Amino acid sequence: MVDQKKTSLIKEFVMSKLSKKVIGVDVGSKFLTVSFNNDQNQDQIYNIGNNQRSILSFLKKICAEEYCFVIESTGNYSSRLLHLSLSSGFEASLINCMSVKHFSRMKNIITKTDAEDAKLIRLYGEMFRPEIYKAKSIEIEYLDQEIKLLNDLEEEKRRYGVKLKALRYNPQLNPDTEKHYERRLKQLDKEIREVELRLPQLQDEEFKEVKGLLQSVSGIGEKTSLQLMTATSGFRNFDSAGSLVKYFGLAPRIYQSGKKSYS
Repeated sequence: MVDQKKTSLIKEFVMSKLSKKVIGVDVGSKFLTVSFNNDQNQDQIYNIGNNQRSILSFLKKICAEEYCFVIESTGNYSSRLLHLSLSSGFEASLINCMSVKHFSRMKNIITKTDAEDAKLIRLYGEMFRPEIYKAKSIEIEYLDQEIKLLNDLEEEKRRYGVKLKALRYNPQLNPDTEKHYERRLKQLDKEIREVELRLPQLQDEEFKEVKGLLQSVSGIGEKTSLQLMTATSGFRNFDSAGSLVKYFGLAPRIYQSGKKSYS
């Protein structure tokens, strides 16, 4: 009886997912370009400001029972629409830009405009119906931001280190300039240590367990495992290994010509 009820709920969910019209979204820092079919099944293209007021105004014009979003994943630029659409009751999916790129090749589309990209994302969503996104916990969000900060600090440290090393080849080295670089490198070391000390405080037991499993794979260390965990929300956004590798654009593609095939 329980299995029948569970099967019925799954079928209802799948039918709901397939029946909804897709809104494809090409994401920019200032504007969102959306593509969808209206009630008369006519193509619609809108440009919406990438700000809370414009997004909420657009969401009020459409129905969560009829539409779902497929959004190009662009980090912070796509996060506002993703968060607001989910909190307004819409289903939303994120797709990797590499998936869109390969899809455009398959469709032999060479025009590159925001409107064409939005339409392409919509067509991708209609054809493949990507996994519905599950919102990240506040801990994952904070951890993601801390890791990005750590990456930026380490990159800045490398840049200053290279500059100082090159500067010391100068036979007329200004001691004040050298001291400035040395002070900056010490400050960056201090800031990096502070961020590294904050990271464990944002990881719960389940997170640490999955992270430990990742690190058991040869070549995956602390930072890579954390980046994988934050990018996938602890792998909660993927129901299968296939959907995970497709999201990252790692799924092998098979090409065939006559009797020859290669990937």
